[in-house]
Amino acid sequence: MPKGLHTIAVDLTPLLPGGENGGAKIFVLELLRRLAEQAPATEFVLLTQAASHEELAELDRANVRRLMVLGPVKTSTLRPFVKGLAARILPRVPRRLRLVLSRFAYDVNALTKRGVSPSLLRGIGVDLLFCPFTAPLYFEHGVPTVCTIYDLQYKTFPDFFTPEELALRDKTFKEACRRSAAMAAISDYSRDSAIQHGQLDAARIRTIHLRMANRVDVSHDGDHRILQTLGLVPKRYLIYPANFWMHKNHEMLLTAFAIACNEGLAGDVKLVCTGAPGARRDWLVEAAARMQLADRIVFPGYVAHAELADLLANAGAMVFPSLYEGFGLPVIEAMSAGVPVACSGTTSLPEVAAGAAVFFDPRIPLQISDAMISLMASETLQGELRAAGRLRAAEFADGSRMAAEYWALFEYAASNERIENAMVGVHVDGWAGPLIEVQVAPSLGPQTLTVELSAPEWHPVASLAIRARHCDAPAGADIKVARGSSATWSVPVEAGGGHFKIRIFPSFVPAKNGMGDDLRELSLVVTSSVITQADGRRFDLLSLQAAE
Repeated sequence: MPKGLHTIAVDLTPLLPGGENGGAKIFVLELLRRLAEQAPATEFVLLTQAASHEELAELDRANVRRLMVLGPVKTSTLRPFVKGLAARILPRVPRRLRLVLSRFAYDVNALTKRGVSPSLLRGIGVDLLFCPFTAPLYFEHGVPTVCTIYDLQYKTFPDFFTPEELALRDKTFKEACRRSAAMAAISDYSRDSAIQHGQLDAARIRTIHLRMANRVDVSHDGDHRILQTLGLVPKRYLIYPANFWMHKNHEMLLTAFAIACNEGLAGDVKLVCTGAPGARRDWLVEAAARMQLADRIVFPGYVAHAELADLLANAGAMVFPSLYEGFGLPVIEAMSAGVPVACSGTTSLPEVAAGAAVFFDPRIPLQISDAMISLMASETLQGELRAAGRLRAAEFADGSRMAAEYWALFEYAASNERIENAMVGVHVDGWAGPLIEVQVAPSLGPQTLTVELSAPEWHPVASLAIRARHCDAPAGADIKVARGSSATWSVPVEAGGGHFKIRIFPSFVPAKNGMGDDLRELSLVVTSSVITQADGRRFDLLSLQAAE
């Protein structure tokens, strides 16, 4: 273990109960188990939210502990506020302004989560922050950050997302590119996409495949209770394990299955579509009924791990018509279980499945139906795909290797921390929270940091105090700002740069003061924040923030 990686914080606050996180949740939990085993001298602090805190108890180890940083109140009020605000505002403004407003929503999310402690990571002695769900919401200057990139689907299929979702995904990706000392992509396809859209230095992002082919244990015979419950016969059904997101392409699959039923698919063959219940799943159930296929298409909902293993092991084949995948873990899991696979020949799937699957164009139902008929009718094809699939799956079976590759990335990040001029704690509309943090990058000579702040005439607090620190020592004089006035805080900075914390108190929450539904914790408006170098060069931190 390299010096400095004694404590690693892992942001699991985006993790939800059940299957709503899809394959990302499966990957993250497996990776954390492996990392804890391989680095017993490192403490892993899991940052959790109330909804999933107890579920994550399975990860507890001597060197793994959970820390709930997002309680039930914030969990329940933050998301509706951010979504509701964006839903009301975004449709009414020109498209070019939507990105600006999305930054506002993202920053509200980040600052509300960090409100538990603006210096949470340094407070618990963290040496590195790992963000396996991409967004670096708990980023702190001086703590190297590693983010995982799954895909950039929103760039390829923007119509699958609301304007709010598009803007927030874009902000999340840009923040990950900006804040990370290093990044991991789950496939070469995802890495290439990230480099292209994020204009990344290729050295900062590595491909680390999901080496979890053996996650689903099919080595023992199940009791087939789930098959009996669903009315399934072993080897006489096709399976598609996927949540009912738009890109999973279930509509085209149902169309293709209907064609296959009319073009020679045996009458006893069924189609099983697992996935968490929801409005889209309900709509698909109704669609199957309208197509007179209710007795042949099964929607069991979200199934537990052991039941999924039994369903997968006894499937005649897997059909995987997804329009977009960052990796495609179920394909590898099916191959590992000896289940023949037919899948889309798009995005990452050719890279992952290589020559061990029947490929089709997911936009052409005739190709999907032909693949299903061939898979279920030809024992020769089934045997060839089983053999090729097991060989391919073996290349993605070493979970210890995956963890070792992440550990090497952590080491790289710890020794290549990015130091740049930056400011956090200020929203895009200029309002600051109770804590502003400014990082001043090294320069060739002395510098000056100057921040101007103001309190509007209607401010609910009569007088606010400003107190700053640098390396736990006072920085500049304490100043006060009265309602309806402004103040300037300025401090000299050595050539080596530094990290400054500017605390402002008291703060207020507009929603609690009869000022609408704004739940942000606010203090003063930052009207200017500038770093001036000895040669006269100026860095406007507010402009840098607005350009991100």
